[in-house]
Formats: sequence, C-alpha cells, structure tokens
Amino acid sequence: MNRTELAAVWPPTHIVAADAGHEPQSPMQAIREKCLDCSGGQPSEVARCESVSCALWPFRSGKHPYTSASMKRGL
Repeated sequence: MNRTELAAVWPPTHIVAADAGHEPQSPMQAIREKCLDCSGGQPSEVARCESVSCALWPFRSGKHPYTSASMKRGL
C-alpha cells in the first residue's frame, strides 16, 4: 500500500502499522519517541521541555506520572 492507502485505514490495525514500517511498542515508548522527535533527537532537550501545555509533556520521561507507585512517592 502507498501512504495514502495506509492513511485511509481507520482505525489502523497491527498489520497496517507493520506495513507502514512500525514496530510493536507500548504507548509510553511511542510518547517518548514523539518527544525525542519534537526535540530534535536530543534527550537533554526532552528533559528541559517547556511545552507544559502539550498533552504529552507529563509523560516525556517515558514513565507514567499517574501510576499509583509514582503518586505514592509524591513525584
């Protein structure tokens, strides 16, 4: 399939994602990858990100900030 055909499949299945070149990954891994992309591939820039209005900002470290373990630690 070409890009247009792949993009037309909604919702995408794992087969379509694989055809588009994506490997299986967790949502947290995908968020971290997007943050790295947004920051020019620089992990230090992800850590210093000031885009606090971005929906992904709390997740940029690759860890879920709202899990019970994180919330118990107060971090």
